[in-house]
Amino acid sequence: MQISSKLFNQQQLKQFSSTTEELQDLQNKIATGENILRASDDPVGSVELSGLNVVKNQIEQYERNVTSANDRLTLLDKNLENLSNIMIRAQELIIQASSDVLGASDREAIALEVDEMKEEILSVANAQDSNGSYLFSGYKTSTIPFVKDLAGSINYKGDRGIASLSISESRVMQTTLDGGTLFQAVKGPTGENVSVFQMLEDISYSIRTASGGVNSVKATGVAELTFENKNPGTWSFDLTGNLGTATITTEITGEDPSEFVKQINLSSTGVTATINEDGKTIKLTDSVNGPMEIKNLSVYGINSAQKNPSSFFQVQPIDGSGNSIGTMQKLFDSNQLPSKQIDNIASTQVHISNNRGEIGARTNSLLRQTELLANRRLAVEKDVSELKDADLAALVTNLQSKLTSMQASQQSFVKISQLNLFDMIS
Repeated sequence: MQISSKLFNQQQLKQFSSTTEELQDLQNKIATGENILRASDDPVGSVELSGLNVVKNQIEQYERNVTSANDRLTLLDKNLENLSNIMIRAQELIIQASSDVLGASDREAIALEVDEMKEEILSVANAQDSNGSYLFSGYKTSTIPFVKDLAGSINYKGDRGIASLSISESRVMQTTLDGGTLFQAVKGPTGENVSVFQMLEDISYSIRTASGGVNSVKATGVAELTFENKNPGTWSFDLTGNLGTATITTEITGEDPSEFVKQINLSSTGVTATINEDGKTIKLTDSVNGPMEIKNLSVYGINSAQKNPSSFFQVQPIDGSGNSIGTMQKLFDSNQLPSKQIDNIASTQVHISNNRGEIGARTNSLLRQTELLANRRLAVEKDVSELKDADLAALVTNLQSKLTSMQASQQSFVKISQLNLFDMIS
């Protein structure tokens, strides 16, 4: 009888311990609101839940990447807007400086403002994000992209990489622009690559020399032409007389004007050329004493504006007796003229607009991706909730049932054993 009672007591205590664990488990589930606290609660559900949490974490990372990409693109667009505003102001200054009423000191003041704009653009080109990373240095985000050397030239120190972020399992979004192309490869009016820094420098030089040059030189009847040649090679210009216009193209290696004379006389413009006794001056004569014009001068080796023009024409209108009429006119290479700079600015604005359009397209795509990711995350969270969230009503009911059952068992045990439970435990 004693052996049976001892066995009975052990079994009951074991049962009480198991029930207590179940009660504790139910209480934990009620407290946390979660149905699966450990893998043993639901092995299959635990595996599924683990997979869903992995997907949820991935989606949340994609959402963070979208936010980061959008922030960076917004910053890029703001800097391009600043660049565009600078170019608009530069265009205004060119037009202002082209006025005949401005003196050399006025043009110098305008040119100085343009010089400061070059520094502004350099600041834009070296912009950084909130983390201190350079926006336009490619993959070399810790390297300042544009550096001015001792000669004042601005060189690109970044690479041509374009950073990107993953915004889904199968898609990446570019978050930067190629700084080298953006600032140093603007397609000019004739298709050549132009640096925005060189462009501002050209504008400055053009403004400083504008008072001494014209877009075209004109005379009536007779004129004398001289030239300065520090760029031996091909010279080209358009000559207009009473019979029409012809493009004169010839090789000039020194100061001998005979090649100019030869080509002018071969043209069908109605203008003849002769060399004066000094051997340097060309006399131009229209056959009907009509108007003559020279424009669109292109000199070998001059691809941008010069601070001090080295090769140019000078034309002095004269009367039949050889007396000067009016003032001498200078015609520089067309790259020196303010009108060329306006064309370059127009090309730059198109260039900037295209890049801003690309940024806008990426930003719009990010907005759509934000919505898609939010919907995916909600769907995953719903699946997680269905697996993980506890049915509190059912758990409370189960808890109450087990408490009632345990209390009844304890009472029965005490009556059967004629012992206090706590006495037995002790």
